[in-house]
Amino acid sequence: MKSSLVSLMLITLSLLLSPASPAGDALADAMSRAPIKNFLSEGFGSLNAKAPAETKEFGRLVGLWHVETEMASGSGEFVPMAPGLWAWKYALDGFAVSDLWYQSAENLPSYMANLGRDYLLTANRVYAVAEHRWHVAWMANGAGSVMGADVGTFTAQLVDGELVMSSGPGSFGLQRVIFSEFSDDSFRWRSDYSQDDGKTWTTVMRMRAKRLEK
Repeated sequence: MKSSLVSLMLITLSLLLSPASPAGDALADAMSRAPIKNFLSEGFGSLNAKAPAETKEFGRLVGLWHVETEMASGSGEFVPMAPGLWAWKYALDGFAVSDLWYQSAENLPSYMANLGRDYLLTANRVYAVAEHRWHVAWMANGAGSVMGADVGTFTAQLVDGELVMSSGPGSFGLQRVIFSEFSDDSFRWRSDYSQDDGKTWTTVMRMRAKRLEK
């Protein structure tokens, strides 16, 4: 009995003294970032029982994610970029989904190096039942970089298990943003452009997100 108690005490002590797991370190670091901490100051929220059932389409992403990003080069190869953090929550009393993309000033990709501050992009997403689609409005603090416009809108629909966001023609043609391969702990994202009215599409950026918290 005495030896069992000693063994239990040693196990407990080793757990207390062992270093935090990499996942735990990543979550602690993410939650220490002021924009993330402020965005999630009231938690992740919850779906309103009276909200459209489709609100769960983006609602499945509610949580905090570490995101690895790749961008297409001139030769068509994908080049790893600096990782980011992506926080999602229910908003507007559970009738909408809001998100915040965060990239720290010391971790900006080269094409944004002149920004000189943390890069933040936030969006609100509401499902319009009568239209059978989502409306998405976003804005960012990227003014002064080469990112171009810092506000925009999309519509989105669930198509064959993928959430497809579409926008009107811009200076680079048509754009679509696709969320896919959903699981409890990961999803994929990509940004495509078309310069022939949607006949063909080219992926210019893609991401893989891994859940830190929900």
